[in-house]
Amino acid sequence: MDDVVEKAFESYRLWLENIDDVELKEELLSLKGNEEEIIDRFYKDLEFGTGGLRGKIGAGSNRMNVYTVARATQGYANYLKKYKDFPSVVIAYDTRRYSDLFARVASSVLAANNIIVYIFDQVAPTPLLSYAVRRLKTDGGIIITASHNPPEYNGYKVYTADGTQAVPRYANEITNEIEKLDYFKDINIVSFEEGIQSDKIIILNEEIFNDYLDEIEGYIRSLNPNLNVKPVIVYTPLYGAGLKLAHDILTRLGFEVNLVEEQSKVDPDFPTLKVPNPEEKDAFELALKKAKKVNANLVLATDPDGDRIGVYEKFNDEYVTFTGNQVGVMLTHFLLRKFYDYSSIKPGDYVVKTIVTTDMVKPIAQEFGVEVEETLTGFKFIGEKIEKNKKKGKKFLFGFEESYGYLANDHVRDKDAIITAALIAVMSSELLAVNKTLTEYLKELKERYGFYEEKLLSFTYEGFLGIQKINRIMSKMRKMPPVKIGEYELKETLDYLKGVEGFPKSNVVELRYGKVKLIGRPSGTEPKIKFYIMVNGQSEEEAKQLINEAEKAVFEIVNV
Repeated sequence: MDDVVEKAFESYRLWLENIDDVELKEELLSLKGNEEEIIDRFYKDLEFGTGGLRGKIGAGSNRMNVYTVARATQGYANYLKKYKDFPSVVIAYDTRRYSDLFARVASSVLAANNIIVYIFDQVAPTPLLSYAVRRLKTDGGIIITASHNPPEYNGYKVYTADGTQAVPRYANEITNEIEKLDYFKDINIVSFEEGIQSDKIIILNEEIFNDYLDEIEGYIRSLNPNLNVKPVIVYTPLYGAGLKLAHDILTRLGFEVNLVEEQSKVDPDFPTLKVPNPEEKDAFELALKKAKKVNANLVLATDPDGDRIGVYEKFNDEYVTFTGNQVGVMLTHFLLRKFYDYSSIKPGDYVVKTIVTTDMVKPIAQEFGVEVEETLTGFKFIGEKIEKNKKKGKKFLFGFEESYGYLANDHVRDKDAIITAALIAVMSSELLAVNKTLTEYLKELKERYGFYEEKLLSFTYEGFLGIQKINRIMSKMRKMPPVKIGEYELKETLDYLKGVEGFPKSNVVELRYGKVKLIGRPSGTEPKIKFYIMVNGQSEEEAKQLINEAEKAVFEIVNV
């Protein structure tokens, strides 16, 4: 502990001596005497995880700022140049604080390293970045975003040439390059204007947006959707980059879209929200008010980088919501039924989900003669799986994860709230045409395939002490897990860190208790540990009882 503190204060002194950004220097000077804050900002470098950087904005090595962004980009540049003589990269950014600045800094570092940069001329969602990497055939991509985190956060995600977020084997190589670098001595950088003048930085315009929309519209139309009865839609981008594309695809398909005006502008403070996360019911407060006013059938919300989507529906004069698992189950069945009816399903066709995503898709896929493949948590692994299987000649039909991320079609390798908004609207249209709601559709699916229920419990532990607490919890799961959940005894423990067949090693523990699965994992992007409860009951009541029993077990585990 003493070594950590000493290292933090030494790093603090070095930053004070070397930074030339006036605003950040004043911020550091204001910390004098605040030992706890200095330690938190400097006890480590902001970690380059499996998707990149994410952290609070501010001065310090454990914060998002122009220096941490420049260093990460120099490391990424060094990595690319090991494999390519003349690499190229696409850069996008969302509506958060300093996102455009960080994007320009990253562009300027890459340009100084003789790397061609394509940068958007306006905010762009994550799926469009993945699309652009693939469409422009670049060697990688960067998007500046902290997804659905609170406003004090920002982040930096790296993509490989296939349009997938960097999976561990690539992220580890990039990390190795970054860790060799001094923040102040080893960074090559030119001005953004100089990069443009030297043709190293190329500005992307509306054309790439339109090409992406054409691709999605073509896919939706290929499903031969029945759009005779269209739902009235309320949509909110939650101040994010999904606004333009989500609105445009829905209107292209002929839907009436009512925007939540307050949340359809750029405001990085997200003033009407606790957090800009469509998984949270609070995020829908203004959208539901608007829905009641215009008598909407559907309410849709995308997160600030436009890759996640949440849904409400009007049912019996009230607005009800669905979990990410439930939306994924409905879309899986809806699409497989379409493909089956058109006789387009062939041996080897598959859907893909993560290990913490509902097992309800398994009996559905089995009925339609489709395989189910699983990956570790994180859509990057789904993207990687799609790319590998494409090379084997296997056809991807649909993929999703419980945290409100979905993908259909072959245009990107990341979750895509834009195409999902269109799919949900089309699914609702076809159900309305036979006087049915999404709620009734889900009920039918449960009665047919089983009463699967899931619940996520998340615990936040900040700072250095928080990391120690999370480590203790994971150790307890491995060494002293609960012996029973309800009447079901522990049958199997899967420790993915030791290795589970078919999966890369990861700090994840899965406990199996008959009809109950309990999976624990530290978040890769936030100071949290997450527990995923997955049950399959004989009835709705039994499923809910099993969830309650599993929750008690989780609280027992975290009590260390």
